[in-house]
Amino acid sequence: MGREIRPKRVGPWPYPKKQEKGRIDNFEEVQIRYPEAEAIDEANRCILCPVPSCVRACPVNSDVLGMMRHIQQGDFDGAWKRIRETNCLPASTARVCPQLGSLCEANCVVGKRGDPVSIGMLQRFVSDWALEHNSYEEPKVEPRSGKRVAIVGGGPAGLAAADLLIRYGHSATIFDAQNKLGGTAMYGIPNFHLPKDVLEFEIERLKKMGVEARTDIKVGSKISLEEIFDEGFDAIIVATGAKDVTPFQVEGGDLKGAYDAYEFLIKLDRMEYYKNRKQKIPFKVGKHVLVVGGGDTAVDAARTSLRLGAKQVTMMYRRSEREITAYRFGLESAKEEGVKVEFLQVPIRFIGNERGWVKKAECVKMRLGEPDASGRARPVPIDGSNFTIDVDTVFIAVGRGPNTSVQKKERIKMEKWGGIIVDPETYETSYPGVFAAGDVVTGETLLIKAMNQGRRAAQRVHEQLTHSKERLDLSQRYFTERYGRKAVQPM
Repeated sequence: MGREIRPKRVGPWPYPKKQEKGRIDNFEEVQIRYPEAEAIDEANRCILCPVPSCVRACPVNSDVLGMMRHIQQGDFDGAWKRIRETNCLPASTARVCPQLGSLCEANCVVGKRGDPVSIGMLQRFVSDWALEHNSYEEPKVEPRSGKRVAIVGGGPAGLAAADLLIRYGHSATIFDAQNKLGGTAMYGIPNFHLPKDVLEFEIERLKKMGVEARTDIKVGSKISLEEIFDEGFDAIIVATGAKDVTPFQVEGGDLKGAYDAYEFLIKLDRMEYYKNRKQKIPFKVGKHVLVVGGGDTAVDAARTSLRLGAKQVTMMYRRSEREITAYRFGLESAKEEGVKVEFLQVPIRFIGNERGWVKKAECVKMRLGEPDASGRARPVPIDGSNFTIDVDTVFIAVGRGPNTSVQKKERIKMEKWGGIIVDPETYETSYPGVFAAGDVVTGETLLIKAMNQGRRAAQRVHEQLTHSKERLDLSQRYFTERYGRKAVQPM
């Protein structure tokens, strides 16, 4: 009755990592890739479900089934081609997706009887293998259509949109305010989490497919949407992401030494500090660092602080560990490196010294009350639980909202919280010919979910440009041709 399920995955749980000792001495990647034999051994744990739930759980419907079949046969080039079919950033997403959180591995059938198959690590293995063996043969591109699409924002959503449009035969040009494409993946995720050379390689492959990049151009100020249309573009997709930080209103929040965590990570990446640690950084990172927040940005800021010489780093979250939004294995890595995580606590006041630098944080303990609008238990302060701690640096990481620069300058209709309002079916905005996708529409979300949004918007643009009524996109066509059925839709 089918293949015997081996309950334990190959190697340490959840994945191989460098030893804790020495990790914080540099910005090198912490995760360790599977050796070839172990990759094949782990792939052989997959039972090749005929209707794989892992594919259904992936926002871009990655062909995990096809990848596993090829790895089991030792055909790594074929495995990469299968995973690349619907994912233009396979090596990058393999590293940053929370596979065990709510995606492919969390829905693996093998996981019901033991450890789920290490899909993310195997995707990383074949993607890195293709990179190192120069086997990056890109998917087939259809004949040129003569249609031109501009994409505002070169983050994951914009890159995924450009990939699909190029494959349909359209011209795709990305306008980006930074000097490199990649968005938050390039500027905001530390090198020890996502090596920049991996991301840059994948972006260069997209350029070789035909994606054009115009960097250091801020749409809405340096060039308008009307001027882009005047250049002969047939449609525009706005995919500027989530950049506007959520304010943390607390007394003393304007003291010197209190910074926004996202801006902190962005500036270090712009400086390429991970390459040259002798540079002077525009932040004072002291010995006692407090990071406020419970998301991945908070975790990355805490781990980065250790690498900048902090002796004690405390991450403070106002809810319990159960409610934290950070990927739990990233949080575990932070704890291994020495980050102290305090739950059900929050600072209510920062106290400065005579020179205006933060020196203490007054905090209060919390308890969980009734659910709030997000569905999570509302944190309620406990009377008389106030306490103070010594701090000389504070990083605030309480979330980000959509980048509102384009919609404000171009008067595109948006939600009160800043997200661009789009037609849920067509992804069109209130500005004729302009579509929008990704975090600028939904608010801050997973990188892979932003890519799915970018692909969907690109599909709708393609349908409008070609007057097509068929809603069978390239990925669904691919699954139909290979497996005789349409691709299952994401959950």
